[in-house]
Parts: sequence; structure tokens; C-alpha cells
Amino acid sequence: MLKKNKWLIVFIVVALVVVIALSFATFKTSKKGTSESGETLAAETQKQPTQGKKGAKVLLVEFGDFKCPYCGDFERKIKPQLEKEYIDNKKVEFRYVNVLIHGDESELGAKAALAVNQYAPEKYWQFHHALFEQQPKNKDDVGSQHWLTDDLIQKQLQKLGLSEQERKQITAAYRDKNGEMAKRAQEDHTLAKKEEVPYVPALYVNGKRIEDETDFDAIKKEVDKALEE
Repeated sequence: MLKKNKWLIVFIVVALVVVIALSFATFKTSKKGTSESGETLAAETQKQPTQGKKGAKVLLVEFGDFKCPYCGDFERKIKPQLEKEYIDNKKVEFRYVNVLIHGDESELGAKAALAVNQYAPEKYWQFHHALFEQQPKNKDDVGSQHWLTDDLIQKQLQKLGLSEQERKQITAAYRDKNGEMAKRAQEDHTLAKKEEVPYVPALYVNGKRIEDETDFDAIKKEVDKALEE
């Protein structure tokens, strides 16, 4: 009897370990990585922050996290090139979707950014860039250190030139733990799961995921191809 109980306990422990491991593999185990339909992804991201030409023939969608160091690299090294060649001259439309990989701080940043987009949309991208600029220089520190705080957000809001009413609306919205911004941040994260986004940053061109988002030439090739189709 004791031997049977021992094996039962071992089985339960192993089962729990497997369940826990699977719960942390949300964005790493996916093999899909490409939206089934560019039209579907376009429809699902209609309310997201946008740049460039609305309704353009080519839609770029980035899935990212303000607490992700590699998203910061994309923001600093790849995004400016996309803006120069495609976004600022209205050749494409660019949208951003929040993925909450790093827990509470990721959600706080997402809620604040979404609130800015709600109440002062013309200031959204300035705020978006500012949050990435605040990342620690050391990549390991970006995800592990506690830096994306309410105090940091308030300091960045002060730099946007908002009216007092706008600042109060934005602050109240992102601080509400059960409010509309919290709901939308979770909806963003849910969309990333639905699309089986394998990692962040992930960039999609008309629903097709770019294999290497660090290679601007590879991105350019896919964007140019989509523009010619």
C-alpha cells in the first residue's frame, strides 16, 4: 500500500510540473506564426493605434511589449527605417498590438499607452517612443528590473504638452484596474494568443509574419512585394 501511495504522489507531482510548464509556453511553442487571413487580422486590429495611411493596400501589424528588450531594439533600429520608407510617405498603414509577457508592468504600460491613444491620439506615438526610450540600457535589466512605474508614466505624460483635462482623463483611465483600458489591454493579449504569435516583437505584412524582424532588407522585400501585388 505504501509503495502504491508513493507512486501516486510521484505521478501527481510530475503531472503538476507538466501543467505549469505548458502554462509558461504560450508564445514559445506555437508553430503557426502567420495569420490565416490578412483581412481577419486587419479587422481584428481596427481599434489599434495607427500610423501612415488608413486603409492602405499594405497593413503592417507589430505585436510588442514595452518591457521587452528586443522590442526596444526593433523600435530603435528597424522602426525608423519603416517610417522613412513606408509610413511617413503614406505607402502603408502600421498598427501596434500589446502583448503582456512581463506581467503587471507590461499591462501598466499598455494601459497608459491605450489611454493616451483614447484621449490624445495625436500624442500616442510620441508617448509610445518615450516608453521604449526609458528602457534600461542593459538588456537583462529591461525584463527583470522594476522600472516601468506609475511615476515614470506620469513624467512622460508631462512631456506631451497635454491639457490638464487630457492628463486627468488619461491618468484615471489607466489607473482603473477594471476599466476600459484594462479590458482593452487584455483583449490585445488575447488576440496575440489567438493569432498564435510565437514571440515579440513579431511583424506581420498583410497577415504574413516576417521570419526575421531584425533584418530590414527581408522586411523591405515583403513590403515591396505586397505593394506590387
